[in-house]
Amino acid sequence: MTLGGFKSGFHAQKVPRSEAKWEQFLICNHDCPDIIQLVSHVSGEVEFELCLIEAARMGKVLLEAAGVTCENASRTEEKHT
Repeated sequence: MTLGGFKSGFHAQKVPRSEAKWEQFLICNHDCPDIIQLVSHVSGEVEFELCLIEAARMGKVLLEAAGVTCENASRTEEKHT
């Protein structure tokens, strides 16, 4: 399931863990059944994979670094596009 894209040239997709390209590097001890993959628009290759819990943590860290919260993230994006 494609979840959306980024202007940096990647899109995110949710897939079953069994479809992980780099399972040996997946940081997950939560037994997540699904993972998030970042796929390059240029090559079509999976460039990065995270379990759902780690993806949520990464999203939170990125929002905090940008100085926004989940509640106002959409308004911040609209303001800068």
